[in-house]
Amino acid sequence: MRAPGSKSVPAWAWPVVLVTAIHLLTTSGGWWVTDHGEVLTVANRFISTGRLDLDSLDPEWADWARITQARGNTSTRFQPLSILALTPFLALDRVLGWGDRSSLTFVHLQGHAFVTLGLVLVAHAVARRTGSAAVVALSVLLAGLNWPVWMIARRLGPEPVLFALLAAFAAGGRRARFWSLFLLPWVHASGPILGLGALLGLGVVERSLSKDAVRSAGIGWTAGIASVAFFWNLPVHGHILLGGYGEYSQDPFFTLRNPLVGLLTVLGPMILWTLPLWGIAAQAGRRGLEETLALWLPATAFLSVFSNPEPERRLAPLLGAWTVALLTRATPG
Repeated sequence: MRAPGSKSVPAWAWPVVLVTAIHLLTTSGGWWVTDHGEVLTVANRFISTGRLDLDSLDPEWADWARITQARGNTSTRFQPLSILALTPFLALDRVLGWGDRSSLTFVHLQGHAFVTLGLVLVAHAVARRTGSAAVVALSVLLAGLNWPVWMIARRLGPEPVLFALLAAFAAGGRRARFWSLFLLPWVHASGPILGLGALLGLGVVERSLSKDAVRSAGIGWTAGIASVAFFWNLPVHGHILLGGYGEYSQDPFFTLRNPLVGLLTVLGPMILWTLPLWGIAAQAGRRGLEETLALWLPATAFLSVFSNPEPERRLAPLLGAWTVALLTRATPG
């Protein structure tokens, strides 16, 4: 599938270029002090010292030094890959002389870069499986122009990386599925939950959780959780399951709540923002609905029970993989 008059650019590239251009027009150019700012601060320290912590910060980063004093430790609650994924962008800023906080430029493109990568994977997978330029264009527009994905594209942080990994899971073969699920827990604490949904969705496609494809992906998921638990959470934070979020277990943002209220709070806005995809899911037949339920169930159940800020940001990484599942099922290749 090539663009008209072009021998080198595939047709699926143009919808990706369009969506990315629209995203770029709304680049945030800022960050939250306690969230994206912490990722940025640790990335800066990693480039300077090779360490992934908040110890002995330069005066320019004093805001986060005060946060570590309030916490009582200098460990970062973010997983290593969420920080390492930002370092090339920050390094480029520093090489070009834009390393001070007021001049940073390329760091604000990290979200765009990984969401665009995810959209490329979505487009390529749909093109390969359907052969329809119209379906490919529709898949990219649906995956990229809903508000949750648009939101994570505008910001730096772990969610764009999660989006790209889950798109790789949906678009790739056995090896890609293994490594995607292995890496998810190293990006963010929500990685294992999102990965479980992807694994259950694969089980629906294969009609069995014991098939070799599902077993291989399951090994990657299990190995990723075990490795981050024993090589990061426990030695760095002293909490094998919650890692850097262990000390936030009593925070009001993460306390238990009525699951029915939580479900309405989580799914209500998500359904409105992704209504066309839910419409396609409703017409995809029993298998499509089962795959949708499997993919969304773990993360939705968790966010419904535990109060969590910005649930749409936590769920946005699922949307690329979900789009591949729906559009390739709706239009068999």
